[in-house]
Amino acid sequence: MKKKSVAGIIALNFFKTIGIILLLAAVGVLSYYLTMLYFDQTGRTERSTTYKHVITVNTGNESSNLIYSYDPKSKKIKAMVLELFDSVSGNMNYITIPVDTQITISADTYSDLIQVSQKLPQLSKMSDINDYFSGDVAYEYGILILQEDLKADIGYFTAISSDKFDTYFENAGSKKKPKYKPAKALLDRAAACSSGGEMEDLIEDEWDNLITDITLSQKQGYAEPLTKVKQENIRLYHAYGAKNGNVYLLDKTKNKKLVNRIWESESYTGSQKSSSSTDSSAAASGHTIQITNGSGIDGLAAAYKTKLEAESLKIKGLGNYTGQKRSSTVIYAKKKKWGQELKKYFPSASIVEREDLTNGADIEILLGTDAKLS
Repeated sequence: MKKKSVAGIIALNFFKTIGIILLLAAVGVLSYYLTMLYFDQTGRTERSTTYKHVITVNTGNESSNLIYSYDPKSKKIKAMVLELFDSVSGNMNYITIPVDTQITISADTYSDLIQVSQKLPQLSKMSDINDYFSGDVAYEYGILILQEDLKADIGYFTAISSDKFDTYFENAGSKKKPKYKPAKALLDRAAACSSGGEMEDLIEDEWDNLITDITLSQKQGYAEPLTKVKQENIRLYHAYGAKNGNVYLLDKTKNKKLVNRIWESESYTGSQKSSSSTDSSAAASGHTIQITNGSGIDGLAAAYKTKLEAESLKIKGLGNYTGQKRSSTVIYAKKKKWGQELKKYFPSASIVEREDLTNGADIEILLGTDAKLS
């Protein structure tokens, strides 16, 4: 038997090596395609990863989620609810924000946003967010605008078509002052989840019905804490503010206090008391106030304007009384109960119900000399 030449041995080993390399490459390519095929069959496209975010998306222990209900055809916003969930205490809160809320965008913010959309007015209505901006990111721009007045950090959004929203939420308030809460059917499904895994499954079951700027895994991070939420302890609120014509104006100071109080609360141990709602229909804080100086004391009306505005009351105007100097202060109100809150500032004042008030105000304070500030 002839001995193999050195050149033949080298050539043989060379081709063996090449063969091994080609085999490994083929295995790698096959593995890649099998992996991609698996994800094509089992994976989902996360909408939140398909565009550049304009807010810092935050899914920390304090979940602040702005929920929009939108009309599938017109894209108009039909309802807004801010969901505040503390995953440590287990406290769940919902603040309904009127869709006719109008925001006056600050000059700095407006100069930035007008570069994005020439359609955006400086006086913007939250119901028209999808008219001003296009795509899912419109809801993040809505957060940027809303935070101008709400003075609460919002971590992410969830947008739900109005037909689905009506199956997820129900109005526990009135038509004029709605307070949305999760529908009983949804709460019962959540209550049936005895483990974090079951809650994760529930979240995934509904995921394709939602538009949001977080991922499924981020939302499922709240699964275990959500199993500890008790239906009877859920708190409902209506955002502080007042109607002004056909728009709603938020009360920055009161809403900021409300949100801070929610985050600072200990774990809820009982159902919400009626006194903890934000219904201010009988309070001066929900109505416009005219201050008319009948005391003859220079600057008294302006001084009370400063004092009452510091208490978050809305002063519509100031004026001087044209009749004789008044010794006693009178509080005129379109509804007598609206003036009751002002008695703490004017203890000796009488309250008189009157429809026609100066400057079209809801309440008019006619200052007498007894209202002199020390």
